Amino acid sequence: MDTSSQTTTPVRTKILTKLDWSNYISSGPKTGGDLLTLRKQCYSDIEALRARPLIVYASNFTSAFAQYAGNSNSILLDDVEGFTDIISNIAANVKEIDVLIHSPGGSPDATERIVSVLRNRFNKVHFLVPHSAYSAATMLALSGDTITLHPSATLGPIDPQLNGIPARSIIRGFENVKEAIKNEGPEALPAYIPLIEKYTLAQLEQCNDAAALSKELVQTWLAQYMFEGSGDNKIIEQAVIYFSNYDEHKIHSRPLLFEKINGFNLKIEQSKGELSDLLWESYILVNGFFDAMTFSKLYENNYGLSFGRQMNIPQQQLVQPAQPAAPQADAY
Repeated sequence: MDTSSQTTTPVRTKILTKLDWSNYISSGPKTGGDLLTLRKQCYSDIEALRARPLIVYASNFTSAFAQYAGNSNSILLDDVEGFTDIISNIAANVKEIDVLIHSPGGSPDATERIVSVLRNRFNKVHFLVPHSAYSAATMLALSGDTITLHPSATLGPIDPQLNGIPARSIIRGFENVKEAIKNEGPEALPAYIPLIEKYTLAQLEQCNDAAALSKELVQTWLAQYMFEGSGDNKIIEQAVIYFSNYDEHKIHSRPLLFEKINGFNLKIEQSKGELSDLLWESYILVNGFFDAMTFSKLYENNYGLSFGRQMNIPQQQLVQPAQPAAPQADAY
């Protein structure tokens, strides 16, 4: 049999572990284009498995350079531009999409705008979380019709922060002042003077309003999308109370793992088999990009759009082994 005219499809390089990534990077010089090709191949496999387009929104908060990102890796109002762009070249007849998200959270009002951008364009939105979606990123995921978590992935509490301090901590501090004065009299006040001097009553109101807004948004989105008007108000209310309960979770970054949230009857599942491998690969590739490049954000789809936000990092901190050159096309 003559096989001279037959062609074989090249087997793509799969990065299934951090060791695979280390070996790949150390095997020779790599360009930004090389790294982009790896990510797009992984995205293509996810799309083939899930039978719908994928968009990627990732923030640099778990890489070696995350400390230099400051607030730029948070969900901010300028992310509205990023989401608007990465859905712009997806075919108009497509009404269902996957969103792969890796984010520490950020602004609830910016999150509300992003949800509006997605829902004005798509009837069904599914979120994939390969590693972490905290705070406002959890809020964003809870606006989805479904959420799929890698077995190593986590969501987080939706309690808002004020200048990096959980709003509930500030509110509870003022509650303690009120209770102490009630029980012990004015002589208890000096112990709380540092708190009162640091935060104004206006900021206290801001904390109360932000906490109320976070719960209101998630409750609305769960009822409208994940539960599709089914009237399961009790389930929704219990879930919102749990996700917003700082007194129970104790810290803002408390991981709310699948086994903790599985009992709320939400449409949240853990990935299995090939999808698990692909989600973990996507995280390794995205975080590897952040380790190699000076970016705080990455927005991508598999249809020709890949761009991000660059960070200003001191030159002396940029000496990294086998660091590829950043592609100019990836920056605004």
